Amino acid sequence: MLGNLKREIDQIAKDKGIDSKEITGAVEEAMLQAARRRFGPDKEIESRYNEEIGEIELFEFREVVEEITDPETQILITEARRDYDPEVEAGDEIGVKLDTSGFGRILAQAAKQVIIQRLRDAERDNTFDEYRDRQGEVVNGIVRRFEKGAIIVDLGRAEAIIPAKEQVPRESYRPGDRIRAYVVEVNKIAKGPQIVLSRASINFLVKLFEQEVPEMYEKIVSIESAA
Repeated sequence: MLGNLKREIDQIAKDKGIDSKEITGAVEEAMLQAARRRFGPDKEIESRYNEEIGEIELFEFREVVEEITDPETQILITEARRDYDPEVEAGDEIGVKLDTSGFGRILAQAAKQVIIQRLRDAERDNTFDEYRDRQGEVVNGIVRRFEKGAIIVDLGRAEAIIPAKEQVPRESYRPGDRIRAYVVEVNKIAKGPQIVLSRASINFLVKLFEQEVPEMYEKIVSIESAA
């Protein structure tokens, strides 16, 4: 993953519908974790994605000194001026680029774990935002399974739940059946967005009328109350 990352990042962002900055942030974090395992957690290291060359670069910050007393944290002013910044002064801190050529396998493993987690988090956030905006709407889905009296519905990009209290007593469903329901609320929990649906809500009845009766959709006729 230390080659040109731009194409891979753009492809993941497109496939998952996630901002490419989320992906680059995950890759930078993975590289930083790998660097700390290799060089030690006490090193002051920064990870940056260089979009122009499509690579992650590592920089270790060192103090510029006239005479080295700690080779682990310092760099000679003559070397710093020659290789990095001709105007640097003693006492300044400068980022020294680290060699990442031996990071292949370590980075690949670390990056995979971090990226997968960040992608999951980003997908959950996107799903939450999407369905939070759809609260109060009628959605279509497919019945997948039943859990403790609740119906689990597949909405495509997410699963939703119809609690027992939000079901119509005389209705029965089987896995694979298509179902229409009203989005009551959307909650953000650790496992991802919890989308609560209802088929018993009065608002569901009102929305169905609005969808089926053109005069109601156009606000020519309105429902004052329903039961």
